[in-house]
Amino acid sequence: MLTEQDIDQCLKMLDGIYSLSEPERLERIDKFVKSTLSITPDIYSPKNLKYLFSYPDPIGVFADFVSNYINSNIHTEECSPIFTRCEVEMVETLLPLVGYPEGDGIFYPGGTLSNLASVFLAVQRAKVNLGQSVILVSEHSHYSISKAAKICGIQHIINVKTSTKGVVDREHLRELVSKIKADNLNLIYFACVLGSTTLGTFDPVEEILEIFQEFAIQPWIHLDAAWGGGVYFSEDAAFSRKLSSLSDSIVLDFHKFLSAPLLCSVLLVKDKSVLVDEVIAHNPNSPFNSNQNRKYSLSIKSLQCSREAYAFKLWLMFKHHGLEHFQNLIQKYYKNRKEFRKQLSDRVLYVVEPQYFNLCFWFIPEEMEVKETITDYTAAEIDKIDQLNLAIYDQVVQDDFIKVSSSSFNNLPAFIRIIVHHGNLTTDIISEIVAYLYKIYESFG
Repeated sequence: MLTEQDIDQCLKMLDGIYSLSEPERLERIDKFVKSTLSITPDIYSPKNLKYLFSYPDPIGVFADFVSNYINSNIHTEECSPIFTRCEVEMVETLLPLVGYPEGDGIFYPGGTLSNLASVFLAVQRAKVNLGQSVILVSEHSHYSISKAAKICGIQHIINVKTSTKGVVDREHLRELVSKIKADNLNLIYFACVLGSTTLGTFDPVEEILEIFQEFAIQPWIHLDAAWGGGVYFSEDAAFSRKLSSLSDSIVLDFHKFLSAPLLCSVLLVKDKSVLVDEVIAHNPNSPFNSNQNRKYSLSIKSLQCSREAYAFKLWLMFKHHGLEHFQNLIQKYYKNRKEFRKQLSDRVLYVVEPQYFNLCFWFIPEEMEVKETITDYTAAEIDKIDQLNLAIYDQVVQDDFIKVSSSSFNNLPAFIRIIVHHGNLTTDIISEIVAYLYKIYESFG
């Protein structure tokens, strides 16, 4: 098990190396790199099922190396004639996949900045007093949404409760919208979560929009599919495109569900006119002069000026593998989930029925009956369930045989979370992991 002492020893390897000879410095750096590799969690292992990112696609890694070696700023055509075109082509490829055939998009270094950009666009479109503006944020939304609202100067940030199914509580949402309307405030933005971080659940987009229609309000509708974007490459892609056609923007993190190297995120918008900042585009002091093709002056669409070749990684992956490869990859992850669900069923209660690549469950103590829902247990029983699952997780951490998460939700007992989107995960490895978990469970029986 990793300790603070291990980390300190690794970092101290480079203390004072500037005084050594060149060969000695390189030797010390070599030892430091090897130590860092040994300490950092191994994302290449199919038994590492803890994170929303997995081992990177080798073609994407190569693309990342190439773009970093070239070290060009992807903000104008003049500075980066190839990488800017790769990004535009990649956006044009993605738009029909998500149901925005007439839209536009821009790549960002992660979902946090993409979400910030979506809130900024909502504020720009609303053109109302920020003191009277409201953003509703569901309790299972990513924390970057609330941060983005604060950065943009929104004073009224209101949390919407999450139901026991891990999605927006529609009755609470209706109550809040009614109050906002009665208080003469302006609801300018709402983010529907497509694939929540903890449970992998999907908000009911159509039913949420019905509530807004009921009160005759039209906030900017953002789909946070940073994690759940794999659905656009699944067998249910047509249904997902239908939902996103009802929205204004969507974020997808390809370093999560398609295993592009970190970081590779895109913000797509349905209305192509909203992305370009015309003030900056026509500023005589800006780098976007009339001699350049505005289509490839990407920073006039972005919150950033200096930009890396985020899209190039995905672009080269698509060129090498083709779309069908990624569709097959997503289907493999669903099969992983199905296999886990089949084998991990005895003495187990799932927090929610798995919808995506998250498996969240409680082991139920042997002396208890496995009931329909966690709320069917008494307070004393819930406390025992909590203690058992925390003990199991602590043992998993200590053994370091697999990596999974422990989490909680709506003040319910701690549960185990497994993320199944690892390309090297096989049925045999799944069987090995499940057998290991049951062995620990039985040791606490």
